[in-house]
Amino acid sequence: MNYQSVLRRLKLDKVKNTIVSEVTCVDTSNVTIALSLSLGVFLAFSPAWGFQTVLAISLALLLKLNKVLALITVNISSIPPLIPLIIIAGYQTGALVLHGEFQNEVPDLMNLRNLGENYLQFALGSFVFALMIGVIFYLVIYLILGKYRKL
Repeated sequence: MNYQSVLRRLKLDKVKNTIVSEVTCVDTSNVTIALSLSLGVFLAFSPAWGFQTVLAISLALLLKLNKVLALITVNISSIPPLIPLIIIAGYQTGALVLHGEFQNEVPDLMNLRNLGENYLQFALGSFVFALMIGVIFYLVIYLILGKYRKL
């Protein structure tokens, strides 16, 4: 089986219809939709790689949020072009928090030794960056839903 056949099997219309049906669900408030999506984005940018899906489902259940929407947005961190950008954003935010300025040179964070030496800066920065992105995403989604989705 090659990748073209996999892509053909993946029905983008089905994914789109699932997202639209979850967002347009009458029983779900705008706050719940915005919180569900922003929870996924927060976890996508957090340093909890490998546990993000489990955390998204667990927290969505615990907080009574929409699990499908949280799972959709938590998976943005697995898009290959975004992975280095997420790592660098976390590392540089950590440098800003810990040292008060961005670093001119970023070590090769894909190397586990370099990542281990800089893990505190990366983890702290990723958490702060994830929190900022989550809040911004919540506000944007809530405003969009408020404009286009009246309950």
